[in-house]
Order: sequence, then C-alpha cells, then structure tokens
Amino acid sequence: MNNKKSIIDRLESLKVESGLSDKVFKDILASITGKTPRTIRRWYSLESNIHENDIDRISKYFGKHVHWLRYGEHSHASTAIDQIMYSNHFGAVIIKDDKAEEVNFKFIEMMNLSENDIRRQDICDYILQFQPEETVTKCKQGNDEAINNGAFIDQMKMILGDGKMHHIESTTLNLNHGRILRILFDKGLVDTEEPTELRQKISGSSQDNNAERKQLRILFVDDDIANCQLYNSMLSIHNCEVKTFNCSLHALNEFKQNHQSYDLLISDIIMPDMTGDKLALECRQINPSIPVILCSGYADHLNKSTAEEFGVSHYLQKPIDSTELLSLINRLR
Repeated sequence: MNNKKSIIDRLESLKVESGLSDKVFKDILASITGKTPRTIRRWYSLESNIHENDIDRISKYFGKHVHWLRYGEHSHASTAIDQIMYSNHFGAVIIKDDKAEEVNFKFIEMMNLSENDIRRQDICDYILQFQPEETVTKCKQGNDEAINNGAFIDQMKMILGDGKMHHIESTTLNLNHGRILRILFDKGLVDTEEPTELRQKISGSSQDNNAERKQLRILFVDDDIANCQLYNSMLSIHNCEVKTFNCSLHALNEFKQNHQSYDLLISDIIMPDMTGDKLALECRQINPSIPVILCSGYADHLNKSTAEEFGVSHYLQKPIDSTELLSLINRLR
C-alpha cells in the first residue's frame, strides 16, 4: 500500500474521533484484522504495509467509507456508500476519469459480465457500446450534473446483460476528487408488445400490492450529506417519502413544527450539536408513539440492550444491513 504515513495519520484521526485510548484502539485494530500487536506496531513504525483486506475490515468496523482510509476523502466517509457497493438491491459502479474504479457484484450480475474477460476499468466503455444513443447521452448528462450539483437522478431505458431493454432509475453522485458513484435500479422490462392475459394479471397483482403498501413518511437524520442522499434514494424507491437533515437541531425544529407528518425517525447517533439518542428523546416527548431507528458504527453509551431507555424502537449497528433496514420499515407499514 502506497503512502503508508498518510494511512497511519488517518488512523490516528479515526482514533481521536472515536474517543478511544491508544492501547484500546490498537487492540481493536489487532482484533478486527486478526493481526498480532507486533504487526500493528510495525504498521505505525512504517515497517509494514497495511493490506487491502485490512483496510476494508477497519473501515466497516468504524463505519467509514473505505476510500477515506485509502485516499483521504474524509468529506464522504459514509457507510452508505459501502452498503451500496455490497448491496443486492442496486447495481453500482464508482467511476474515475470515465473508467470503472470499483464495481459491485449486483452490477456484474445485471450486465452478465461474469463470463466476459473484461478489465474492470474498461467495463463502462464495454457497456455503453451496446446502449442506445439516448442512454449514452443521459449517462454523460448524469455525470456532468453530479459534478456541478452533487447529485442527479434520472429515468432511462438500458440494455442489460439479458439483451433486453429495461426501465432503469439511475442515481449519480459526486464523491469528490474526480470520483462518481452511479447506482442503477432495475424497474423491469420495457414492454414493446401488447400485454398478454398472464402479463396483465401479474401487472394488476403488482399494482394491488403497491396500493396496499402504505407510503411511509420518514425523517432521516445524519450529519454526513452523502449518507442522506444515498438513503433518500434507496428508501424512496421502496415507497417511502423521505425528508433528510444533516443537522440534528434543524431536524428537531422540523419535527416540532410538523410531527404529524412523519411515521418514522431514522437517525445516526454520533452527531455534533445533539446526538441521535437525545434527538429521539426530544421527539418522543412531542409524539410518544413515533417509532425510532438509531444507527451507529460505535456508541459506547448505547446498544440494543439500552436502546429502550431512550425510547428507541430499533438499534442498527453500522455498516447497516439494507435488507434488515427495509424489513424493519415494512413492519411499520
């Protein structure tokens, strides 16, 4: 791993941010990576490299985006990005200079790339050569809009690995430092034929199910803006109306004024101004029946066994399992 000193500096920053002593922090590093204390000392003396899988384990344990430890991109140190890259719900690719830098398994599956010997960095070029001109133009537009405005969401028609045209919801996010995250959600085939009786029955059943599922109104609070953007996109797809805040005090003020407009509060715990558990207490005083889901990578004063003291319905450890989160949300409909 290049630039060992920079990685150690970022580990020191993580130690300070987590409030752990030097010994406890290094003991945790040894435990989660399976390394001996001697190896950890060799990291800090710059005598030994930190391997990629160690970087991944450290990032996930502390709820940080892996690119922060690798490249120093603290501005988007978000577990949501990690969660998207390990998701079975979305195809996702991180793009740098129009080349694929990181691709998740769902994207490879959607594009049927498993049997194609394509270099990872050339995947985007390979995919785009089969797409209609309109789709290629929309992809470029999404990149430009994300770079200029931070995020861009669009609907497009795209040929996937089955050789068929699909309706795709594409979310493009600017991760800074020239990196773009594109998230693709497959919304089904483009129907170019007259629907058969069976297809009409399936379509009708799907519409009935969607009608029965209550749209959940969610107040989502996290001091990481990228986290807010990503979960807004994910939850909106699953029939949720989401309002996000990256300031807990602003979120509390919104809830005071419009508490009747929300069915659920989801909040990070470790935040400036007001922690998530205190926010939950304040909101529960206004509306004692509001369900609350708190999430954190580390919070010594709160865990599943103590969460009830703060009026918390559910506590999720970061990195959040998206399947578990969606399951909790569906129980509340």
